[in-house]
Amino acid sequence: MIKYIPFITLLLLFISCKEDTHTPDEPETTATAFLYGMHSVTDSTYLIGEAPYGKASLVQHDSVVTITVALEHFPPNTIHAVHLHQGGCEMPAMHWNLGEPMTTRFCNETSMGIPWAKPMAGDVGNVSVGYDGSGFFTIKTDLWRLGSQDHRDVLGLSIVIHEAYQDFITECDPSHTHNHTHPNAKVACGIISLD
Repeated sequence: MIKYIPFITLLLLFISCKEDTHTPDEPETTATAFLYGMHSVTDSTYLIGEAPYGKASLVQHDSVVTITVALEHFPPNTIHAVHLHQGGCEMPAMHWNLGEPMTTRFCNETSMGIPWAKPMAGDVGNVSVGYDGSGFFTIKTDLWRLGSQDHRDVLGLSIVIHEAYQDFITECDPSHTHNHTHPNAKVACGIISLD
């Protein structure tokens, strides 16, 4: 019986050293939008400045996209709404809404197993800026994709930073109507591009 112990030890060593056949996860895809100030020329056209206002970094791992918005050089102690828009920064078009009409609401659609709780699929959220003019915001969603070339793809879209915050909860109320007499000015913008 004792002479079989070395054989069993070798067999166990071989099994433990056997190459792992686990399939690696899908590689990460990364994208960035560098944010620059924007100034209105007309109701629909803008001049883009050269001063940096931060960046938005996006990472897709498997079917989840994480967006991190880092703002800089903003007025201290302010809050700013962030949206995804169609079109470029010089002529940003409508809010991006996963290819759905603007009347389609995503308030009760699920993202990461919980309600999205924002009217549009391209409503990112609000970024709080501190006393030093910088702000940071991150969110994960499985509504978006990077480079999928379908209705979920956010590459090429504009990330627009607005002058004031947005009450996404009130906007999800069916009786809510937009107040167009005080539009939320666009103050910074960047285009999402693959790294």
